[in-house]
Amino acid sequence: MLNYYLLAAVSVIFIVFVSNSNISLFALTFSVPFINWIFKIYSLEIPFSDLIAIISVLAWLFNILFALIFKPGQKIKLNFPLFFPFLFFIIAAAVSLFNHSQPLSGFYYIIRWLILLYVAYILLPANLIKDKRSLKTAVIALALSSLLVTISGWLSLWGQDWQNSFFRIYSLHINGVYPFGYNHNLIAEFLCAGTFIWLALKEFSANDRWRRICIAIAFFTGAAAIFTFSRAAWITLSIQTLTYLFWHERESLKRHGGLMLLTGLMLIVMMVPIFWRMSILQADNVSSTENRVLLTEIAYEAWQDKPIIGQGIGCFTDLVADNIRFTAKYGAPIDSHGFLQKILAEMGVLGLAAWLFLIIIIAKKVIIGIKRFDKKVPWLFPLCIAAGGGLFFQIFNTSYYKGKVWLIITLALTAITIAEKQYGKKN
Repeated sequence: MLNYYLLAAVSVIFIVFVSNSNISLFALTFSVPFINWIFKIYSLEIPFSDLIAIISVLAWLFNILFALIFKPGQKIKLNFPLFFPFLFFIIAAAVSLFNHSQPLSGFYYIIRWLILLYVAYILLPANLIKDKRSLKTAVIALALSSLLVTISGWLSLWGQDWQNSFFRIYSLHINGVYPFGYNHNLIAEFLCAGTFIWLALKEFSANDRWRRICIAIAFFTGAAAIFTFSRAAWITLSIQTLTYLFWHERESLKRHGGLMLLTGLMLIVMMVPIFWRMSILQADNVSSTENRVLLTEIAYEAWQDKPIIGQGIGCFTDLVADNIRFTAKYGAPIDSHGFLQKILAEMGVLGLAAWLFLIIIIAKKVIIGIKRFDKKVPWLFPLCIAAGGGLFFQIFNTSYYKGKVWLIITLALTAITIAEKQYGKKN
């Protein structure tokens, strides 16, 4: 009976998305952190974020098909961002199937993760976002979802033993379900991006009060990322903040650099006792580091065995499961904590070259866009910082093929496209 109710709800959502693409865009963007709220339709299990993404894609395709049949005179212009570099990466993934022990499983992995990622989180938002107004809709949705994660994170401190045991911000659970993921890194990466999403949203408004509110929320979002005690979050947020200050706020640094430095030093001094106390209480830091080292060793050995095209896309957990040292010490196998190790092991040098080519193309577009439009489009730079932080975090984490990373990248690239349309010809 539950399946029928779920299918009915999906049908209603589909009709709403068909009738209003802005609602579809808002829902798609807002849902990206809900990666562990799993729905089961018969034998199929699907996270809430991907369920919304699939419905959004189907609604968009339905509207295109409707226009082709019933409005033949209407021009339909589609945008395919990053098509060729992403295609090269998919080809490298397909080539790796020649070495895969279970090629059908690898083929499903390509469809489930890579193709869905491109269609739902790159192609779709790039075509739904037509102007500054629709971009702002997406940024608002993303900011609100990060606020929800932030609030749940701070609430997670309630009831923890602050004196005698290790405490940290993590995802709240509802009846045993952790909608944003159980591991603290899964919310830390989104909070690092969310901090600068709020700073981007600030630039959309001319109202001083609203701008101050956005800055305050960005501060508490960043603080939540710090108090996850994720070392990856500390590194990522530090790089993001320094980049933002030295580029976007360079004029303020010239005028108030001394005061800002003093404030930063005071904050560090205030937090040192907390970090010192937590370093004493946290017994898991060593085992976490050893875990990552062993995963890297597994990846390196797999790459040495098949260095050119790898062991096969999506097989990393199988490689870990076959490692007696890991299963004896840590139990169930897990995915690679870092895209470099994962891609080298699964897709070899060919896959890593395709991935780096994709990243270089993105970086080139972003750098050129910022240099050309930063002063005219002030929300562009913090949006790019948010996207870069989410991508950089994947050096240490496992969300490399998830919408919460790539949707923000798409928003940044789309923002550059919108700026190009508005200011490019004049320059």
